Amino acid sequence: MKPLEIKGMAIGAGVPKTITSLMAPNVHGALEAAQEAIAAGVDCLEWRGDFCANKHDFDSMVHDARQLAASLPHNPLLFTFRSESQGGQCTLPVEEYVALNRVLIEDEFIDMVDIETWIGDKAVLDLVECAHAHGVAAVVSYYNFRGTPSVEWMVSLLTHMVDLGADIPKIATMATCPRDALNVLAATDEVARLHTERPLLTMAMGPTGSLTRVAGEMFGSALTFVAVQKASAPGQVDVAQAKRMMGDIHSTLA
Repeated sequence: MKPLEIKGMAIGAGVPKTITSLMAPNVHGALEAAQEAIAAGVDCLEWRGDFCANKHDFDSMVHDARQLAASLPHNPLLFTFRSESQGGQCTLPVEEYVALNRVLIEDEFIDMVDIETWIGDKAVLDLVECAHAHGVAAVVSYYNFRGTPSVEWMVSLLTHMVDLGADIPKIATMATCPRDALNVLAATDEVARLHTERPLLTMAMGPTGSLTRVAGEMFGSALTFVAVQKASAPGQVDVAQAKRMMGDIHSTLA
């Protein structure tokens, strides 16, 4: 795997990096949550735009992004507007979704941007190209809260994300049984071994999928979402527990 370097942090080298979501409705709450997460040992922060009260005011969103970035000199900041079909709080028309992400990318204060596949390949490509032009890493994402598709389907989607230029292809599915978790790990392993050197971000959500959140180093997933106080998706592991378990796995692989 070829690591992705952001703020001196090598995503894709060694133990998977931890990330947690900032879900406050205003920047003051996000700043407090970010500092609490960093104190707990979280590596990266995800700022969830779909929770923001001023999500339709682009100037205010840019102002908030600058405040958050200024408070995070060493921790990569990912901006995500999670749509309702992907487990989020709000859905924007594609044109507004693209415009909001574009203005934040072009301001160059965020380090990574989440781009949802449902907006269509053309819009994804446009945002990926914009991100790369401004030094922002593109996380191309897909969520499925109903279940877990076949290994072949997930491999095809992840490789398509690579073809679209994703710096980090991301897929999250709901594990309805232990077999679903194994299928996510199998798809991750196949893509990491055969299709790309880029870091992946994969997970099976729900209690039976929790294993996938800590075993990433063995299969090719380089980031894992963790809980500090409140989980942003089902099955997230507490940051301290996740770091301990991933550290144990890493020591057996060394």
